[in-house]
Amino acid sequence: MKDKIIESIENRNLLAFDYDGFDRFVEPHTLGVSKTGKEMLSAFQTTGNSARGNVPCWGQFSLSKIENLEVLDHEFSGTRPGYATGDSRMDRIIAEL
Repeated sequence: MKDKIIESIENRNLLAFDYDGFDRFVEPHTLGVSKTGKEMLSAFQTTGNSARGNVPCWGQFSLSKIENLEVLDHEFSGTRPGYATGDSRMDRIIAEL
């Protein structure tokens, strides 16, 4: 899974996956390890659903909870407002735009 996410960040491909019972479609921006030691994806959710119900929005997703991950052929153009390299929520960055 991690390799697919890294490749999607490098190629700017949208990702689709199930998370907490909701379909998510996201633009992946940062993959890293949180300060609590969890592998996390920081991404901008463009469509789909969430418990908060405020899509589109930024989200942080634990890799251990991502199911049915698909790398889509659709590319996104670049970073979204609010993005900064070196995500301060991450202890270690694995890949980022």
